[in-house]
Amino acid sequence: MSLLSGIIRGLQAFAAINRKVCSRVGAFLPQAKVDIFSEYTETVASLLHGRPYKAIVIDVGGGKECPFARIPNGAGNENSAIIAADVCEEELRHNHDVDGKVVADIVRGLPFRTHAADLITSRSVLEHIEDVGRFVGQATEVLKLDGYWIHLFPSKFAPFALINQLLPKSISKALVYFFLPGFKGICGFPAAYDKCYYSAMRKLLVKNGFELVEVKTNYYQSPYFDFCFPLFAVSAAYEVLVRLLGLKNLAAYVLVVARRTRA
Repeated sequence: MSLLSGIIRGLQAFAAINRKVCSRVGAFLPQAKVDIFSEYTETVASLLHGRPYKAIVIDVGGGKECPFARIPNGAGNENSAIIAADVCEEELRHNHDVDGKVVADIVRGLPFRTHAADLITSRSVLEHIEDVGRFVGQATEVLKLDGYWIHLFPSKFAPFALINQLLPKSISKALVYFFLPGFKGICGFPAAYDKCYYSAMRKLLVKNGFELVEVKTNYYQSPYFDFCFPLFAVSAAYEVLVRLLGLKNLAAYVLVVARRTRA
């Protein structure tokens, strides 16, 4: 065994031990009690359940699965026609949850008719768009009046997001994949975080004719640091503080539900 491979194995073993400790501690943290991704899924499904007509849903960055389509009595085919739009054709091939698939680079535009959709939604997509204002403007054109805009995204000012913005992309991706191997293929993609924080998103949506129906924030991001318990502990203490102070711009994730109320 070479010295380098020995060091790598040692670091991985250290991270594995710390990860177990952090998992046990994390179970007692108040900010860890809420799963914002599950709340996103349930929020979309609840808006579609029981509609008198079949809603047209555009799942932006739909990829290979659509979690809200799988909820019983939720957003299944009976209540909606779900169209997944993604730049990766290979990912869409594996998506068997939706009714339609469109290969499209949503950064360049939404390839749908004016006022075609009842709901436009995404999870962990907006942070990768360099001009979110342009995207919101396009969504305004595609959405029907009273249509819903539901998006979950990481906040620009969360510590893990700040680190991602400060480090060169190649280094950031390598560190994520080394210390957080479970995130491989999920995280590590280039992110701009344009308008991806509460106050900026609120202002942008109101400007484009939306009414904010609900905003949920989640402060739990410490699993990004669970390879080293001292870092995890500092992060957890920070989360408790900003959560108590209600500093929404410093949240880890933001879930926004908005309704288009004017042309």
